[in-house]
Amino acid sequence: MLDFEKLHKQLSQISISVEVSMDENFDFNAEGEAFVIESGSLLAYGDIDPDTGVRETQTFTTGDPIGFAEAIASKEKTFNFRILSDLTLRKFSTTEIRRQVNQSNVLSRTIIRYSIARIFGHKKPTSNFHFEDKFIDTNHDILSRQYFSKDEKIFSINTKPRAIFFIEKGSVGIISENRKQVAVLTDGECFGESALIHNRPHSHSAVANSNLNLLLIDGERVTKELNLDQPLVQYTLYVLLKRLALMNKLRGIT
Repeated sequence: MLDFEKLHKQLSQISISVEVSMDENFDFNAEGEAFVIESGSLLAYGDIDPDTGVRETQTFTTGDPIGFAEAIASKEKTFNFRILSDLTLRKFSTTEIRRQVNQSNVLSRTIIRYSIARIFGHKKPTSNFHFEDKFIDTNHDILSRQYFSKDEKIFSINTKPRAIFFIEKGSVGIISENRKQVAVLTDGECFGESALIHNRPHSHSAVANSNLNLLLIDGERVTKELNLDQPLVQYTLYVLLKRLALMNKLRGIT
């Protein structure tokens, strides 16, 4: 749906290419800067979990973002990084990212805010991350509702995505390939957006944990809405969903 390579090229005039050698002491957490890796890799690691005694680590490679989520949420960057190879980075201004996101279309803004909530591990999204009433009120004619009974499958792993789903009422279980429930979503939460926007098959199945009311925004309409935004907003949305996937790996939601 969103073409990362095309967007990356479009943004070359408002970003800067940075070369980083493997032995360089580079500050990835510099204020006002966010990056996307163009080539190379590095290891990201956080603090040791006081409950488990384990330090979370994850390898970042080509196309992975650094600092976008923190820029939008106005949070301090807390990851430490160890460079694994020479790097080429694309540097962006966090001020410009925030400015354009704040002016973006309501659908993009909602997905971005909701992704931020998940990235930072909020168990329940606040009302700021719920699907915005403005979009529903002005687009009721192109939205559809579906109802599922308890234990009914909404979609299966490796199937083609067709919509973004918003939970009006009920509970949804997100099921891994080995049939483990890795997440439970409830009223006000959405799912299916990452596979749709990245144009890849679903990496999990979704099952109704209770009788369920869903609001659907089909893929064609999502494309039209996202195309109303500037390339930097579309790019930010794309890389935030990549960051969310990385955080899910850190948390063991694979």
